[in-house]
Amino acid sequence: MRSRRIPRWRLLTWMILAFNLAMLLWLVIALDEAGEGGGRCAGELCRDANDLGSTVGAWLVIFFWLAGVVLLGVAWLVTHRTEQPGPRQRRGWHRH
Repeated sequence: MRSRRIPRWRLLTWMILAFNLAMLLWLVIALDEAGEGGGRCAGELCRDANDLGSTVGAWLVIFFWLAGVVLLGVAWLVTHRTEQPGPRQRRGWHRH
């Protein structure tokens, strides 16, 4: 009897889930570090540079996240079998 606690998904499905969790964690950590970085700056120029770097960094993480999701999603769709292979059906005109 199978356990009902853990769904029986394909390996690629688990990889997509792990990738999304890792990217979310990376984004949260990067934004948290960016928020704390402004306290070490002494001048206005330093704070502005930190804000710009934080924005670029956050968009870079989001870009990698979206690119990875698209690639993994395409791989998931390509490897997903919806029908079991069976006898080949004839196409075209049939003679009776």
